[in-house]
Amino acid sequence: MKNFSDFGINTLNDKNIFPVPSISITDVINFEIEVIDYESGVKTRHGDGRYVVKIKQNGIDCKFFTNATPIKEALDKIPKTDFPFKTTIKQQKFGAGSGKTFYFT
Repeated sequence: MKNFSDFGINTLNDKNIFPVPSISITDVINFEIEVIDYESGVKTRHGDGRYVVKIKQNGIDCKFFTNATPIKEALDKIPKTDFPFKTTIKQQKFGAGSGKTFYFT
């Protein structure tokens, strides 16, 4: 009998899913984190085009999902050879409503 692995089928479509615990981006606001890696174009229940970001905080690997344009644009500009790097995530509120975004500092 064959093993599934013998078929050479990639069920994850070459996507990094980072098998680590998932947290909310708000859990790491104003704390220094180490950004390990990321994957773009992730579809979640909140929509398409999200990024999943693998981080390390206090020695623990975890990940968060984001659609924050400032973070997505920053990640796209950083060469993969410069990962990992340290940063702090800040939150910026805008407008009279509940509008907000997140960015690296």
